[in-house]
Amino acid sequence: MNEDQEQAGPVDAARARELTEQLRTAIEDVRAAVLLLARRVRSAHRARVWTVLGHPSWSAYALAEFGIGRSTAYRLLDLAAVAEAIEDTVQAELGVSHAWDSTDLVLPVRAVVDLKGRVSELTDLIADRLADAHQETGGAVLPAGAVGGIVAAAVAEVRARPDVPAAELGIGPAPDGITAEAWRRHVAAGREAISQQRAAELGIGALALEVCPAYLSDRQAEDEGLARLANDIGLTTDHLLACRRYAISGDPRAMDGW
Repeated sequence: MNEDQEQAGPVDAARARELTEQLRTAIEDVRAAVLLLARRVRSAHRARVWTVLGHPSWSAYALAEFGIGRSTAYRLLDLAAVAEAIEDTVQAELGVSHAWDSTDLVLPVRAVVDLKGRVSELTDLIADRLADAHQETGGAVLPAGAVGGIVAAAVAEVRARPDVPAAELGIGPAPDGITAEAWRRHVAAGREAISQQRAAELGIGALALEVCPAYLSDRQAEDEGLARLANDIGLTTDHLLACRRYAISGDPRAMDGW
């Protein structure tokens, strides 16, 4: 039995910290893989590789070559588009392209749900923050970590911004007489709760992949010890399998219906 399959139970502070660091590393590895995935998707789509390989469409190519469904295939394109917009903005402001992703807080796939339709809002904010930072340094080259931090903070800020209530748009009252400020608080709190839940599920999925790698099917993973792991940590097997699929695909919709 390896360390990821040990029996659940009380642990001391040192072991708790060790497990936390393992989880942190697993989550960071998934985040880094997501950025690499975005670049590979962008390159493949620009090259129209599906036509060369005889597939009628991008979605058909993704299904035939990788077993990825249509919605996930196009979600990957959304991810690549957001990553490209950020990269173009950094390039335009600083003359460098990849400095923004040197931080360990990179763009998670789940952020695409919140950022889709708000890319201009995001890139405008990043451009303003980069310009301010560049001016404050007297035109000196910004450290890669600083650029990454600016991008990460802008992503978090735009994701946390609530949708504008109808009352502010002048097209009707806020729901049930709720004020605009109260509506913002409710939406922000709901988004934060969902974000925390998804982050926890992604971390659990990353750990499940250490026990049963991605090349195993759900049935094989269950047979190879995932069912026992689920029991040991107090989850249903279906829930743990869903977390594992989430870690593999990066698509939070993998958690739907577990």
